[in-house]
Amino acid sequence: MRVFGSILSWMQEKTKPVFIVATANNIAMLPPELLRRGRCDEIFFLDLPTHAERREIFEVHIKKRKRPVQSFALERLAATAEGYVGAEIEQAIIDAMYAAYNDRTHPGRDFTSEDILAALARQVPLSQSQREAIGALRQWLAEGRAQSASCLEAQQAQEQFVPIQLQIGPQPEP
Repeated sequence: MRVFGSILSWMQEKTKPVFIVATANNIAMLPPELLRRGRCDEIFFLDLPTHAERREIFEVHIKKRKRPVQSFALERLAATAEGYVGAEIEQAIIDAMYAAYNDRTHPGRDFTSEDILAALARQVPLSQSQREAIGALRQWLAEGRAQSASCLEAQQAQEQFVPIQLQIGPQPEP
């Protein structure tokens, strides 16, 4: 709490212009005094990666392992990895590398798209294990409580948002 108090004081009393970027997996756990205007000028929501973003994530992690990306079925991998976050995609590539290296029929072979697909099939992505939490965050965005970090999310939020009508006065019995 002392550290948090120090951060809040510094944010309030700083004399030089500073651009602060922070991330949170569960914004509901943050105290309201941190999120008020003046301390936190904008809140963005970043949803699960789109197909194009997943394709780029595969490309980045395959290149990171110094493999030619043209040897991999990036479109198929990106489509299969729907609902996976970047860290899960990276882990699938790492798992595929281990599986290929330890292949009993061809020990030490290089990993392939098929190895990555098998690794993805063995994972349970956060989008499934934390479905309710992700749904609540998406609803939070749809209610206008944050700005979308991508145009696609903003469009989807607008399409999914259904205004709630409040009735004042006595409620009819069901």
